[in-house]
Amino acid sequence: MFKPSGRIFGFVLLVNLILSALVGAAEPLGGEDLTGDMNIPGVVAKVNSTELRSDYIRFRLNLDIRRIGQNLTAQQKGKLAEAIIEKEIVRELMYQEGQARGSGVSPETVEKELQEFKKSYGSETDFRQALKDRGISEDELKKGIEVDLIAKNLLDERVKGKVHITNTQVRNFYDDKKESFKRPESFRARHIFVAYVPFDVVQNTPPEEMKEKAGEYRAASRKKIDEVYGKVKSGGNFEDLAKQYSEDEGSAGKGGDLDFMYKGVFDPMFDKAVAGLKVGEISDIVETEFGYHIIQLMETKPSDYAPFAEVEESIQKHLFMTEAQKLVGRYIESLRKKADIIVYYRGQ
Repeated sequence: MFKPSGRIFGFVLLVNLILSALVGAAEPLGGEDLTGDMNIPGVVAKVNSTELRSDYIRFRLNLDIRRIGQNLTAQQKGKLAEAIIEKEIVRELMYQEGQARGSGVSPETVEKELQEFKKSYGSETDFRQALKDRGISEDELKKGIEVDLIAKNLLDERVKGKVHITNTQVRNFYDDKKESFKRPESFRARHIFVAYVPFDVVQNTPPEEMKEKAGEYRAASRKKIDEVYGKVKSGGNFEDLAKQYSEDEGSAGKGGDLDFMYKGVFDPMFDKAVAGLKVGEISDIVETEFGYHIIQLMETKPSDYAPFAEVEESIQKHLFMTEAQKLVGRYIESLRKKADIIVYYRGQ
């Protein structure tokens, strides 16, 4: 029987909040307000006696609209806003419930989580700039952390020890959904790779200069791969040449070995080249979006079904998460029923 710890399902039980707006320091709000024509009121909802103001809703909505990158209709924007408001209502419900039950978290715990979060930024200066870009204070961030910790503790209590997945359930799921576990044909290959532009140049050269010299870089790369290809065709040891010349740091030290890959995962031109090879054969020079490759096919595997033992744990987790989410959904609904909730904004 599968009995996971609370940490396994914690990420699903946490409700999206202010922290999500900070993830990715290179994503400042910036630009025009894309919500100005939506008639969003200053207070978007009230949960019992607590008002939920629109500032964060507009902020979050601007980010979502820009991330989607499309000309959304008024109705689509409205639906996005409604979803954000709903998440805020759930957060506030759980926060109030936690306070009522004395399920608070200590300032030390909040501070520890804050310090962990800061580590995702290069420095204190970068962190402060991220806060400024998003119009969020550190106190607001800490309040968000406190709310999420309280929510997580409450939800963990509702789920812990109440979901039990049997071995029979896991096996039945595998048997009933077996086609879902069919793996495509795969192959193992090694390659010698030369990028169109050397990695150190990409890192250290201004974009304008790199663009001006793009033709030169590509010509130099082509000359290098041609020379290496000549050594391969002359009988040079492929593994040794990969170690010496390949610019793929992940595989060069292993003689260019890429291990097994499923068809359709890598660049289509790479797959096409492999499809034309017999085991042991070496390709011509292959161009992909990444650069030039010389490929040697080492081994192939036909399409097959993943063995039960290989996917058993992932099925267990899937079934557990499904049941846990049902429990959480029922719990949140119970909180809604006993709360006085007024929503002042509805999408068009």
